[in-house]
Amino acid sequence: METDVVQAVAGYAEKVLGREGYRYICAVVANCKMLAIEMENSGEDTSDLDLEALVLAAYLHNISTVEFGYQDHHVKSAEMAVQLLRDLQVPEERIQRVEQAILVHTSVVSAEQRAAGPLEGRILYDADKLGRLSGLAVVTSLIEFGARYPNRAINSEVLAAILRHIEERFVDLYQSLNTSPARNMAQEKFGNTLAFLDGVIEYLSDSTPV
Repeated sequence: METDVVQAVAGYAEKVLGREGYRYICAVVANCKMLAIEMENSGEDTSDLDLEALVLAAYLHNISTVEFGYQDHHVKSAEMAVQLLRDLQVPEERIQRVEQAILVHTSVVSAEQRAAGPLEGRILYDADKLGRLSGLAVVTSLIEFGARYPNRAINSEVLAAILRHIEERFVDLYQSLNTSPARNMAQEKFGNTLAFLDGVIEYLSDSTPV
């Protein structure tokens, strides 16, 4: 059963992030809980895990993005999370765990830094990245490219190059996962996505320019 603090934080996240943003956050929260259970069931050492801190970090890890965007969002979101949790009189030790988990949940932080941080941060990183290893993420990447380069002409050669870059990012992302349950959960859809990308790239390489 969720505590009053978790419910308050969830309500805050929904209000700040809006319907679509909150839907994604809820998926990350669910992934966090599932990974924690799978780690425990597989015999991995989770004795140091603060599950409530993990859930709070999951709800708050993107909290700054609506107002400030994604540039260094892990830093700003951590600051906002600390202030909110202090206002809710959360114990300082738990606040520090939440802060550290948010600070290392992004791929701009090195794997060494993440490994040196709390278990909550490694699980949050994996839970956040699981949704980015599906075919839907390919579509999102293409939309982002179009928004960034609205006047760029697209032909078969350019599109194949974009998809190769996306494929490289997918491989790097999969290899960066910290926990065995996350790798197991991601393996099937990661393989399916790579097969899809390989097929499209091969087709584009053999096709005439469009």
